[in-house]
Amino acid sequence: MSKKSVIIALQTLCLVLAIFVISGCSDSSNSSSNKVNTEVKKTEDPVKIWHWMTDRQEAFEKLTDQYYKETGVRVVFETYAPSDVYKNKITAAASGHLLPDVFNPQSDKKELASYIKAGYIADLTDAMNDGWKNVFFEKSLIENSFEENNEWGVKPGIYGVPLDVSSLMIYYNKDLFKQAGLDPENPPKTWPEFIDAGKKLRAAGIQPFVSGFGEAWLIGAFASSYEWSLLGKQGIIDTIDGKISYTDERWLKIFQLFEEMKNNKMFASGIVTMVNKDAERTFATGRAAMTFNGSWGINVYKSMNSSLNYGIMYPPSLPDAKYPLLVFGGDGSSMFVNGESPRKDKAIAFLKWFTQRPQQSFLAEATLNIPSNKESAQDLPEVLQEFSKSITRTFDSLPKLEAWQVTNYINLNLQSVIIGEKTPAKAVQEVQAEKLRQMKK
Repeated sequence: MSKKSVIIALQTLCLVLAIFVISGCSDSSNSSSNKVNTEVKKTEDPVKIWHWMTDRQEAFEKLTDQYYKETGVRVVFETYAPSDVYKNKITAAASGHLLPDVFNPQSDKKELASYIKAGYIADLTDAMNDGWKNVFFEKSLIENSFEENNEWGVKPGIYGVPLDVSSLMIYYNKDLFKQAGLDPENPPKTWPEFIDAGKKLRAAGIQPFVSGFGEAWLIGAFASSYEWSLLGKQGIIDTIDGKISYTDERWLKIFQLFEEMKNNKMFASGIVTMVNKDAERTFATGRAAMTFNGSWGINVYKSMNSSLNYGIMYPPSLPDAKYPLLVFGGDGSSMFVNGESPRKDKAIAFLKWFTQRPQQSFLAEATLNIPSNKESAQDLPEVLQEFSKSITRTFDSLPKLEAWQVTNYINLNLQSVIIGEKTPAKAVQEVQAEKLRQMKK
């Protein structure tokens, strides 16, 4: 090979090596750049929260804007409504491990336990123990906690963050009370006074009582006050365990209360087929003097009839009851952190900020819901303060639940008593028969 050929060969080799080195550097640089970009992208991914509360989206967005300005962390609330659509989306996302950073499975404790045991919901006990839990109404935390020796085998602890609280009370129309000769500032407190008020209202041509008793849970919620009042917590647990029969005189008494209301024409026409939205409209338009509804009704009635003149009262107490009268409620809407989320810590930090007094007071004013932060209750309008006071008189959490089939039988048979289809005695016998069937399974 000539000298010239050797030189050309060496030059060619150098050129190839140079291209390789440059290409390698370029690839390394691009790879490094891609890695950095990916890391930046991951850092900038927002904390996603799925919810169903369409009436609160605007307020939520104002608070997330404020949080971003304060921390640089972006949080996004995504709305899916109505609630059945939302629940279906959660179920589908869970099956594919595609849940957002924060969500609510909208389930009872049995189903909630399955989410926790599958790793979809994080244990927040340690986060709460730094003083965070002290800002909440105790009852709202209980609803999101699992006790020792719970029947679902979930590790004891706190798993949810309450955003607001609720309770169910009786609203009464002050103008209709006055029209019937009743004192609008002194509503009935005992069962006999309640029945007497109903008689006077009916005599004045006014329907005394309405509620969405076509929705089984609502009639069950009203009856629950008297279950706790007559049996107490242990009596309810003993009934679930089969130690107390549903034919017991205390259970019979509960069904007799509904029969007494029927016999005294307390109920609005069609109450057992009425959904709650129709019941709310009936009360808001002055076609019934009293209604059993939740604290969310304040917002509902404001939108339906802003001039409605109403007050709030507890369900009437029973003079011969052994235990104090309690009301259905406690936790309102809560949020749970995805145990699989890579942004779990950021989600917890946001929820901790979100539930402090300034943010909770803003939400209460904007949405007319009772804040879960007990200090914020001091900033509420008078009517909401009445509901917030009732949170201390809501039911305790139970370590076990009655079979849903039995609960359904109770509610359906209460409806049957209201329309006179069954006597209380017949109704409790059928409930007990269903209880025995479930115990044999």
